[in-house]
Amino acid sequence: MATLDAGRLRFGEFVTRWLAGRSVEARTAERTESMLQAQQLPQWADWTLTRIDHLAVQEWVSKLGRTLAPSTTAKHLGMLSMIMQTAIRARLIRVNPCEGVRVPRNRTGEARPATISRAAFFGRLLPAVPAEHRGIVCAAAGAGLRWGECAGLPWDAVDLGRGLLHVAQVAVETHGGIVLRAYPESRAGVRAVPMPPFLVDELRHRRGAGSPDCRALVFADRDGGPQRRSNFRRRVWLPSLVRAGLLGRVAEVAPGRWLATWPDRDGRERPAEFTMEAEAVAHAAASAVGGLRFHDLRHSYITWLVTDGVPVNVVRRVAGHEEASTTLDRYTHTPEDYADRVRLTFADDSLTFRPSPRPVDPGYMASPGPEEDRERDDPRRGETGVVGRFGSGGVEPNRLSGYGGCNRRGSASHDT
Repeated sequence: MATLDAGRLRFGEFVTRWLAGRSVEARTAERTESMLQAQQLPQWADWTLTRIDHLAVQEWVSKLGRTLAPSTTAKHLGMLSMIMQTAIRARLIRVNPCEGVRVPRNRTGEARPATISRAAFFGRLLPAVPAEHRGIVCAAAGAGLRWGECAGLPWDAVDLGRGLLHVAQVAVETHGGIVLRAYPESRAGVRAVPMPPFLVDELRHRRGAGSPDCRALVFADRDGGPQRRSNFRRRVWLPSLVRAGLLGRVAEVAPGRWLATWPDRDGRERPAEFTMEAEAVAHAAASAVGGLRFHDLRHSYITWLVTDGVPVNVVRRVAGHEEASTTLDRYTHTPEDYADRVRLTFADDSLTFRPSPRPVDPGYMASPGPEEDRERDDPRRGETGVVGRFGSGGVEPNRLSGYGGCNRRGSASHDT
């Protein structure tokens, strides 16, 4: 393409060609189209490629940062950068105007991943989940499976005898429906995950005495197909959080009178009364803002492992991460009792040292004279109470037998 044509080529026209040349999964294509329609094309569609410069991109990103989360803003910048990089390879522009653009940080409004403690999970959340749906909740919290891995899990991937889950097939939701894909997003996603006893028991109970079709889904919907995430969230997950008191609460205030309270978008508590408990739970679940996400069970699972001292390379493997840095940076956090854990690490150690006796020549038995006494005790020499403690051969080694003391405490993360 001639230089003159390149100068006149508009961003919207180039994006059409860019999309035509891509070969991606259906879900990725849908996300790309959604982002283009939401922010990219409204801003840049009529701009020529050569007109889009660094200052224009920085101004656009700063504007996005005032209304969008930093992570979302970064995704839009990343997509624009990818498009412009393709334009460079096509020799339409010389430099990428996205290089060096800074994403504004809005730390006060940036959501943090949530976790739930094991005590709250077993004592509050799990009992509030309907019995027929406890298996999929246990798979997320007991094996760290993502939603698509749970929804696409077949029975032939479950080895109850050895206590292993083999993760490979995943369910992918698109606008056209749900498809089963025989491979995860990355090579590391194919893995065998050891199951804790509570998950083995739950899956054994779910399977029953018979032998299901090995290709049948473990957590299928009523028609035998994969469950849709949005339906599960609305019908099962949010009402369970309300019943557990983890997203608002419902209480009987008088016979036939149920009070539901829930947080609104501003964090204020909203109340309403109902004549039936089910109505109160449904209203609070539909109206509440925030709360634990299903994916936060995976986050909690990984946090529990790391906090209990499981080596990061092992956690990375069972979690299906390609890099250990992902495990540490994205799925771990500082627990509320971190100060106690640090102190407990050194609980068995002491700075009181026992001095070792100074070596004495067996042939020399004379007592030291006054001059030698004064010289030995002279504080400027630092020998009284120093050589005996820190001199050569005079230090008792510290016993760090308590290193890794986080394992002693057992409990991991805090309630959310």
